[in-house]
Amino acid sequence: MNELENEERSWWSRNWKWVVPVGGCFTVILLGIILIGGAFFSFFSAVKSGSGGDEAFELVQNNAKVIEALGEPIEKRTFGSKYNVKYNNGHKTSEATIPIKGPNGEATLTVKTSGSDDDTVYEVFEIYIDETGETIDLRENQLGQGDY
Repeated sequence: MNELENEERSWWSRNWKWVVPVGGCFTVILLGIILIGGAFFSFFSAVKSGSGGDEAFELVQNNAKVIEALGEPIEKRTFGSKYNVKYNNGHKTSEATIPIKGPNGEATLTVKTSGSDDDTVYEVFEIYIDETGETIDLRENQLGQGDY
């Protein structure tokens, strides 16, 4: 007998007929998921940054009244943030609701702005303390005279 006939074929030579189509389809599906996920992430990041919530949160972290009520450090809670940005003929309105927490309690930061990017007016910029029901209006404490 011929020794070549008794040699076992490699895994690839036995299975390439199903590995190539399945692997190709899997690769296309995986790339599609990555692209769609990246598009969603980019879109939501743009809405979040356009709402002004991140800038407002930085101001809240340095506000003496909020630090007194919640303690330090003040952090964003994991879930529950809401962002909304609308553009209409160059006029932007945005809303951000961000749950925050500190060692002494939890609160909700609410920011509503309108105007263009260069001339933003803060209509609402306040903290609602969950435990006491107190509302701290931050417009007069943190913003310049022409901002509200």
